[in-house]
Amino acid sequence: MGTLRVTAYVDAKGPLFDGTAQRVVDEMRDEITKRGAQWAKDRLAQFPMDKTGRARGAFQENLRVVQRTVGYAVPAPMIRGVVWGPWLEGVTNRNTSTRFRGYRVFRQTRQELEDGELQRIADEVAQQYLPRMGGE
Repeated sequence: MGTLRVTAYVDAKGPLFDGTAQRVVDEMRDEITKRGAQWAKDRLAQFPMDKTGRARGAFQENLRVVQRTVGYAVPAPMIRGVVWGPWLEGVTNRNTSTRFRGYRVFRQTRQELEDGELQRIADEVAQQYLPRMGGE
């Protein structure tokens, strides 16, 4: 009996094999978190905080998107040396000693992101980056 010997050569090239795809995925992740944080900042800035009639817009004006080690965030602004965010959110001891229970705007915004807004943003961004990874 004879022996059949088959030899195959594979030439693997393209974004998945040359490291390009991973760099694009990293860029895409960064862009998604950046756009998500910008959406959150815009949403927080739209929230009316005027139940007492004393609000002057300082909270909204001082909102910023900041870059972190990985990703982006929208921290509660510090206004005139005071961190107002926890009180406005309703999570400080001061809230328990007053009738003001907070707006819970950060929690509401996070929930909107988790309920589909971030997925919408990710889908939109992915369509821009897929061609760079060899996709359609």
